[in-house]
Amino acid sequence: MHSLKLLQRVTSGGKKILYIDGLRFFCVITVFIEHFIDYYCDKNPFFAKKYTIAQYEYIGSTGIYLFFSISGFIIGLPFIRQYLYKEGNVDIKSYFIRRLTRLEPPYIILLVSIFILQVFILQTKSFEALFPHLLASLFYVHNIIYNEGSVINPVLWTLEIEIQFYILAPVFALLFRANKIMRRSILFLLIFFWNDINFIHFEFKTILGYLPFFLIGFLAADIYMEYKDKIKNSLFFDFLCIIALITAFLTSNPILILSGNFILLVLSSKSFYFIRLLEKKFLYIIGGMCYTIYMLHQKLIYYISPLFSKMLFNNYLIDFLIKFTIALSVVLIISVLFFIFVERPTMKKDWWKYKSFKKLFFE
Repeated sequence: MHSLKLLQRVTSGGKKILYIDGLRFFCVITVFIEHFIDYYCDKNPFFAKKYTIAQYEYIGSTGIYLFFSISGFIIGLPFIRQYLYKEGNVDIKSYFIRRLTRLEPPYIILLVSIFILQVFILQTKSFEALFPHLLASLFYVHNIIYNEGSVINPVLWTLEIEIQFYILAPVFALLFRANKIMRRSILFLLIFFWNDINFIHFEFKTILGYLPFFLIGFLAADIYMEYKDKIKNSLFFDFLCIIALITAFLTSNPILILSGNFILLVLSSKSFYFIRLLEKKFLYIIGGMCYTIYMLHQKLIYYISPLFSKMLFNNYLIDFLIKFTIALSVVLIISVLFFIFVERPTMKKDWWKYKSFKKLFFE
């Protein structure tokens, strides 16, 4: 039990919404699937032509969109409690310090480690060529400066978008001071008609291209808080959530994805069996480590997979499944270590004040 505790997230308030971590599991596993398919197809073009599974490599994008919606949901809740229910007070200074001390250390350690690995150990990049990209990534402006994801770790482009939302979230949260009809009407317009309303366009990726996915989380949090104690659990909600999950990950239609994310965030807690699935220990533990797994997985795929470059079986599908399992297993093992010794300690409030090594890492 104690070892399992080391694999679970630590929240500053002590409260966890387990089904949200269950949803995060589906986010991170689909992103992993996309990047592994992308890698395998690149090395085995025949597989991409012959097998249908290769056509689902875009599902990771839907996982990212659900990540964004979950961020909107989780960040929106304390502002809703403050503005609508007079419960607690969001101190903006503490809000930013918390995100700085919680997210930056793992991010910086990972970036610098990969930089050292590429420049000084593997020597695949020169210091002069890679250092500017390191600086841009450290300050979350690689998308803006280079119009592409980080050269050091391409998946980090999404974290740059997340940071922009964290900065703007307190401003958007002022909507919760408006009356119900006003705030929900504005959110609805921003979510479903953003492409028509938005007149600012950049060549590089910014929050403006993904704002609806964050704001659907805001709207879901608003509805969730109003009805969480007013509606009873129902098998119908199980049906809706399962359909929403399947539909969201099998389509590229943004309206369907947004609608699916809304249903999952609001109604999962009111289902009978779907929430039991989301709250399975394996799922919510993996989901709770999603930040670590997300940052590590793609680089590990590209470092690990060449070790098994030869066909293990004459059948491409079996070869794919075996190599997928090997890559996933290694990613999970290394992620567990990174989570325990890097990310989890920073989840603890004022972690830098801990004088006991044991309490910081193992309690």
